[in-house]
Amino acid sequence: MRYVLDTNIAAAALNAHPTVLSRLATLPSDEVGLPLLALGELLFGAYNSTRVAENRMKLEALRRRVPILAVTEALVERYSIVRADLERLGRRKTDIDLIIACTALEHDATLVTNDAALKDGSIAGLLVEDWLESTSP
Repeated sequence: MRYVLDTNIAAAALNAHPTVLSRLATLPSDEVGLPLLALGELLFGAYNSTRVAENRMKLEALRRRVPILAVTEALVERYSIVRADLERLGRRKTDIDLIIACTALEHDATLVTNDAALKDGSIAGLLVEDWLESTSP
């Protein structure tokens, strides 16, 4: 696994953002993963929209292209340690954001996100790219 997609980048792909689609097109499917909780956020977005069927179809196409990464005991252990470290530093994150970030850590992958809270460098060892910024590789 080389990249783990955060919800906002996966949503950009679903909305046909050209830069995100271009980056995804250059990667084999086994180099990109979608955390289970990001899938949950995307499903919520689909069911909360006025175009449920259309959005579900887009999401199903993404699911066929990108493997879903499960929440495992090892991931939950890492989440607990990282959250405790951040709490001690006064750098709180939402639970879902933190589990998504820990999914990238657990897979030794780069988190692809546009979320400033995850790009702030406060999570030790987390590599981050933003495919929505023109300066990303």
